[in-house]
Amino acid sequence: MGIVMAFQFLSVEWHDILPSTNSCLVERVKAAPDTPPGTVIAAREQTAGRGRQQRSWITQPRQNLTFSFLWNTPVPRDHLPAMAQAISVGIAQMLEGQGLRPTIKWPNDVLVNGKKIGGILCERVNTGDPAQTTIVAGIGLNVNMDAEAAARIDQPATSLAIETGHSYSTDDILVALLDTLPAPLASWATEGFAGVRTAYVHFSFTPGATLHVRDGARHVEGAFLGFDDDGALLIETKEEGIRTLYSGDVLLEVSDS
Repeated sequence: MGIVMAFQFLSVEWHDILPSTNSCLVERVKAAPDTPPGTVIAAREQTAGRGRQQRSWITQPRQNLTFSFLWNTPVPRDHLPAMAQAISVGIAQMLEGQGLRPTIKWPNDVLVNGKKIGGILCERVNTGDPAQTTIVAGIGLNVNMDAEAAARIDQPATSLAIETGHSYSTDDILVALLDTLPAPLASWATEGFAGVRTAYVHFSFTPGATLHVRDGARHVEGAFLGFDDDGALLIETKEEGIRTLYSGDVLLEVSDS
């Protein structure tokens, strides 16, 4: 698997406070479609951030990392669904470099010790050019959040500080992440999910783990088998045999550690 496509981030544009880094960058791109790829906007405090499944991602001042970047380099359309999975690989690799043992909960939540530490939201932006693929990717990573704040979140959560007992500079963690992300992004851009499959599987569930997937009113339970060529989830159910799932929220019934 070779990286045949370069991708570079530009200098980070920091804001003391924003409602949402994604919303800020989306509006900028709509107003200025020639905004260069690799543009990065980060906020030291975020008041109305958004995540998957309509969840919010709020950041207290200098506690956690929230940033968004622009991707408008052409890629095959069938590669697009796996972009967030490629980003989750980059986050997990960065955390591994910090001495943690992260896992990825399909499709792109990053966990440590079974608790969420990071998430991703990718949004397509309509620039009026049907030939242009423009995506704003938002990343939230819990850095210095303490256990009391984590307990107030509506799902199990953790942070770098909770896991290691140390405090961190969010600027330094962002630099480390921006150093790690280009490789999986380039592999994804050239090969789709296949470009990051090996790394993604490395951080994913143990084969045979029991998964419960909720997608709106639909609930599916079965044994984890792996992923198809596009990164969709494969599970084997007692009632329907092998199912291919393209969306949903996974709940682990058996620990994958």
